[in-house]
Amino acid sequence: MIFQKQQYIISIAFVLAALSILAGCMARKNQYETFADYPGFKEYYVSRCSPDQSNRTAAIVDQNLLEQFRPRLVLPPGGPYPIDFYKEYLPYSVLKRYLDGKTIANTVNPELLKTIQDDTRYYLDFQFDRYRANARDRRYSISRQDSIPANERSTVYGRVYRETVFFQTENGKRQSKELIFLKYNVVFAISGLPSQLPFGQETGLKLAGLDPEDWHQLDNFVAVHVVLDEQEKPIAVILAQHNHHRTYLIGKDLPFPPDGRLAFDVARRSNELYPDSDSAETQRHRVIRWDIYLRYLLSGEDPPFFQAYDVTYGRRAGGGEVGYDLAFLPPCDPFYTAKIMLGGSRPLFGRYYIGRDGPPGADYYTIPALLPPGNLLKFFYLHDGDPDDIRMVESAINVKKGTIDYDRILEYGGSKFIQDLNRIQGGAVNVLN
Repeated sequence: MIFQKQQYIISIAFVLAALSILAGCMARKNQYETFADYPGFKEYYVSRCSPDQSNRTAAIVDQNLLEQFRPRLVLPPGGPYPIDFYKEYLPYSVLKRYLDGKTIANTVNPELLKTIQDDTRYYLDFQFDRYRANARDRRYSISRQDSIPANERSTVYGRVYRETVFFQTENGKRQSKELIFLKYNVVFAISGLPSQLPFGQETGLKLAGLDPEDWHQLDNFVAVHVVLDEQEKPIAVILAQHNHHRTYLIGKDLPFPPDGRLAFDVARRSNELYPDSDSAETQRHRVIRWDIYLRYLLSGEDPPFFQAYDVTYGRRAGGGEVGYDLAFLPPCDPFYTAKIMLGGSRPLFGRYYIGRDGPPGADYYTIPALLPPGNLLKFFYLHDGDPDDIRMVESAINVKKGTIDYDRILEYGGSKFIQDLNRIQGGAVNVLN
């Protein structure tokens, strides 16, 4: 049976290779689309680059909050260090024309990037070999965990959102809270697939010439939101995980450390973030590609055809904390706002998108319906194994039709979140009729 599976994988690899050769003869368009072209983004971000916003960086009070609650990041053994986009990624990128893949500029500086950030005739292509040749591919080693040189500190990008978030309480009233979202963007040069794939898939991908370790260039969507209440006390965390997020309530889902710095483990290969584990064993985490598979994510039942597991290493399991400095960019910086691919173009067979193209700017991290971050907080307040949560997503999502009732899950998650928060804090406030 194993031999038959291996034969099947090899056959698929040859088919993929043949199709890729044929695809090389297909005409390519002059321009392309990225997730930044998803309907609704243009309207949502209409005033993002207004004159009073374009060059504004985080105020000192915001920078102080970001410093006070900045999370601890725990890397897996052999995992790459987070990087500085402008010092460690852009200098090793070239500018290419989408039509024919021709290199237009061998050097890309911040000024050039700003000029072409929305011109989808072009894209960045990261030169990993040159990056590695300059000893920039720094990786965590257990043997060096207590002696990381100061010049190997990484960079994390911090920014602050303030929002009045409304919740539906259990008695039908509306409750408002003035919340502060401290967002930390963690950047990696490349992103791989989850490190545990189903039997044969890893081999099949490699035989087809696809590298699971280097699935796409630039991982700029890795992010932590630490959510503060009106008294500037942390109440929740939102973590970006693949094409979805998860909300964790402090005091219920996560303990709050005495020093105020929550810890998160970086998954091997995919770079996704999960709450830090104090186990001496590695941890496995179910992975989904899209929100439509939330029922499987929560229950483990009826897995989709493509399934996998992320693997994380807590500090007792061999993971190591990485030191980093915070950097603050204006909200209109191309790192956040660029519509072009900030990494190489890698369509399957030369034309089909399978998630291997470089991403646009970091602002395009979820669909517009789940923005601003208050919506993320509510929608993804869902728990593994919770029967009520599983029933909700099962009734609100039609997998066959590919539809999701976002409003229904938003109201449900928001109501459950505020109920749990009020119990922890001892009562509701700001209840509106």
